Amino acid sequence: MREKTVDKKSKKNKLFSHEGIDISIIFIAVFLSIFCLVFVYSALAFEDGASKTYLNVLTLKFSDRSLFKTLVYIVIGLGGMLAFSLINFKELKDKPVIGKILFNPIPYYILTCAMFIFIEIMKHVGSDVGGETEKSALVGGGFLLKANGAYRWIHIPGINFSFQPSEVSKFLLIICFAIVIYNAGMCLKHKRGIILYLFLAAIPSFLILKCSSDLSSSLVVFGILFVMMLVAAPDVKNSLTVLAVIAVIGVLAFGFLIAANHGKEEADIHPYQAKRLLAWLYPEDYPASADQTNQAMYAIGSGGYLGEGIGNSMQKIKKLPEAQNDMIFALICEELGFVGGLVVILLYLVLIARMYMIAQNTDSLFDRMIVVGVISHVALQVIINICVVTRLFPNTGIPLPLISSGGSSILFMYLELGLVLNIGKSIERR
Repeated sequence: MREKTVDKKSKKNKLFSHEGIDISIIFIAVFLSIFCLVFVYSALAFEDGASKTYLNVLTLKFSDRSLFKTLVYIVIGLGGMLAFSLINFKELKDKPVIGKILFNPIPYYILTCAMFIFIEIMKHVGSDVGGETEKSALVGGGFLLKANGAYRWIHIPGINFSFQPSEVSKFLLIICFAIVIYNAGMCLKHKRGIILYLFLAAIPSFLILKCSSDLSSSLVVFGILFVMMLVAAPDVKNSLTVLAVIAVIGVLAFGFLIAANHGKEEADIHPYQAKRLLAWLYPEDYPASADQTNQAMYAIGSGGYLGEGIGNSMQKIKKLPEAQNDMIFALICEELGFVGGLVVILLYLVLIARMYMIAQNTDSLFDRMIVVGVISHVALQVIINICVVTRLFPNTGIPLPLISSGGSSILFMYLELGLVLNIGKSIERR
């Protein structure tokens, strides 16, 4: 009996452990990444592009480079997910220095805000050669990548590496506000506590919008943090009251944008959010702005029940912009039909259900908030992306988790799933 007790204690104190990992979450993530590789290549294979040689060994054309880059991010993401799932963070929490850093919300919050303040500062450094219609250009002394008039990537010169701080911020803020909620105690029971929480959540959301002109990511970040608060707050009535006030303000703001711009020529409509709203409500009056969503609808419709077959999409050929990114669900529906689209949705539902089980069975409020944050992140982006593609929502630019091309979104989604797997190890299976 004594030997069993010692053995159990030694297992608890291990820095790495694989026991209890939910294999189904790993399987679904890998399966979604296979969709990613297949349809990113399908979307880009027809495009002409100059070949590029890496290390004087590997020569790849444009579509192969994109596929290779995506594969690299998936492999790194998988490695990060497995590493995060194996580490015993409770053991690290007891370390004097590491524990104070990892379980303190301030570093996560400051780092998030600092990334967007850096973008705002670097906008005014050097000459900005990237216009509104130019696809991409390095600006800000080479530290920013400007694409389609938006500053959404930080570039690291020398190694030719760029990342989206909005994707990093989702990961950091989920951890940050899980710690905040854990330390808040009963503060969220009162309206003052809820308002203070939402004020803290609104600051990084505002910076994302102001500094990188990324309204969609700003709303997703705020939505994730709001759902975490809604789950944690003891009094749902107070949370719903605040939500109703925010909803009314949002509707009034969108209504003002529509009223102020409706009837203008497309080129005269500002900001671009108003253009997307008007294109959603009146696609016949604003054909250029509504073209991407219209082409996505044509792609879905032409797919039928079983699709045209992998690689046989016609809309992707110079018709469907960003088919490998925001509109990849339309490409899946065209090539695999209604059945393929349904399989993707079912995979997401199973992934969310598995994570929900972990959230329900964990006894730690901090762990539960981490899982709720990841569930919110996945669910919000899946809902928004699919609703945009099917014209239920205005065009936003939100990627489909683990399927849309994009290194930052793939990598940090995998890391979030790694945290969920780590938490899932400690729950008692019921």
